[in-house]
Amino acid sequence: MRRSLVEAIERETDLTVCGQAEDAQEALAAIVSAQPDVVLTDIQLKSSSGLDLIKALRARTPALPVIATSMFDVRRNERLARAVGASGFVAKQDGPAKLIAAVRESLRKEKPQHKSDSGEDN
Repeated sequence: MRRSLVEAIERETDLTVCGQAEDAQEALAAIVSAQPDVVLTDIQLKSSSGLDLIKALRARTPALPVIATSMFDVRRNERLARAVGASGFVAKQDGPAKLIAAVRESLRKEKPQHKSDSGEDN
């Protein structure tokens, strides 16, 4: 499933996958190294929980957008993910287009506002 999501993201000209990991510890190391603009995590990782990853990221980088995903018990996992600080959630069943839209939305929300030529805030 991860491979198909990565391929879908890589087909987008404005998005790049800068790292992948199988568990929370590996993901934290990759995130520190790559400094991504947004993190996508599954709730169920190989040997740990995406919820633990989200908690750790909130403690270290509170402004970093984190989108959680799952294919199991979607309503419960979305509630849990948001409770620990996920900025978004997409059910895997919704497909890659919805995931890509959520990534773009997270990136739009994180861009700083620029002042217009008249000096007023946009």
